[in-house]
Amino acid sequence: MTTTTTSTTTSAPSVPTTGQALARWWRRAWIWFVLAVLLLLVTLPSVFRQSPDDRRLSPVSAAPQGAQAVVRVLEGHGISVHPADSLSEAVALAGEHPEAPVLFHDAAGHLPAAGLDELAAAVAPDRRVLVEPDFPALRALAPTVSQAGQVPDGDRLGSGDGCGLPMGRESQTIPAAGRSYRVNAGRSCFPVPGTAVGQNAHPAQAVVATGDGTVVLGNHGILANETAGEDGHPVLSLWSLGRSSDVVWYLPGLADVAVDPGPPSMDQLLPDWVRPAGIWLIICLAVLMLWRGRRHGPLAVEPLPVVVPASETAIGRARLYERFGHHGAAARSLRSATLVRLSRSLSLGHGASVDAIVSAAARVTGRDPARVAADLDVEPVATSRDLVAAGRRLLELEETVHAALTTDPTPDPSTPDPDGRTP
Repeated sequence: MTTTTTSTTTSAPSVPTTGQALARWWRRAWIWFVLAVLLLLVTLPSVFRQSPDDRRLSPVSAAPQGAQAVVRVLEGHGISVHPADSLSEAVALAGEHPEAPVLFHDAAGHLPAAGLDELAAAVAPDRRVLVEPDFPALRALAPTVSQAGQVPDGDRLGSGDGCGLPMGRESQTIPAAGRSYRVNAGRSCFPVPGTAVGQNAHPAQAVVATGDGTVVLGNHGILANETAGEDGHPVLSLWSLGRSSDVVWYLPGLADVAVDPGPPSMDQLLPDWVRPAGIWLIICLAVLMLWRGRRHGPLAVEPLPVVVPASETAIGRARLYERFGHHGAAARSLRSATLVRLSRSLSLGHGASVDAIVSAAARVTGRDPARVAADLDVEPVATSRDLVAAGRRLLELEETVHAALTTDPTPDPSTPDPDGRTP
């Protein structure tokens, strides 16, 4: 007796190589790398791009309304310009350079009254150079100067015979622009024609200086890049700012605006431990979502297309009609379906007219064509009750036609149809 032993060899499952694993991982994760690169391309330019300083009379702006040209001229004469963007910075620079004039220009009125008083206490009157100051600035920094209105459009303003400022006499003429002022117990230049009122009144002036040394320039164009070189502007700018080896250039900004803090927010009322606890909960929630939301295995594949029974489509459409109260549209749909089935049953073809169907149905059933047409009329349907009645009439007509065709399927050939054809 011979025994035959058959050995069965079981192949071990193949283990994917490192390259295959990397390729599989890359197919799943490449979209995230693309999104990260796009995000970097969008955000990096905005991070590294410096927004230009477009403020009027900005010492670093080369725009027409900037003042970089005057600053470079001052630096060419050995005068250092120290920009200040906030009141605290201006006060600190004024203290570091006790002899430096302080240029003040607040075009938008950012500095409140308390800040103006603080600036007046920190800077001596003979160091103040005010450019187009408004009423609050004059009241705090130059109380002996009053506003006299805008300078009317014209060609030039001359220094005038009574000019008490050497820089005014030296510059001789300036363009007519900006604001005008009047000063008590002070000196002034560049009178504005037509502003003298009364016998002893003096005309308004474009440049004034108080008795204690405060200089008021009525036109910011004296220092602006666009007009800094016109007429006597260079003389006025160098004379008013070149008195020392340093200049403090103060343009109030949003940091000086007085903001009402209002009531404390919910974040301020919560204890200090709430914020780190909230961050920790968010991290735990993200880890939980990654843990529970991961996919196990490949996606399940189902055959397509999905077959939906016609009855479900009809029921869904009927429910939509019912929800929105479109009873007339539902009745017209029933009528159209009835006409299609009657045309097929009466062998009239797909393009048969309604009149042909009515005539053929009346001939087969023996009814009056007017009654058949009335059964097919669904225009008065406006309520659910009307829709049910119309549906019953259509169903009854269709059943009557089918019953007549079943009893006598061959119509009388001697009776032609409305189209002139014999069935």
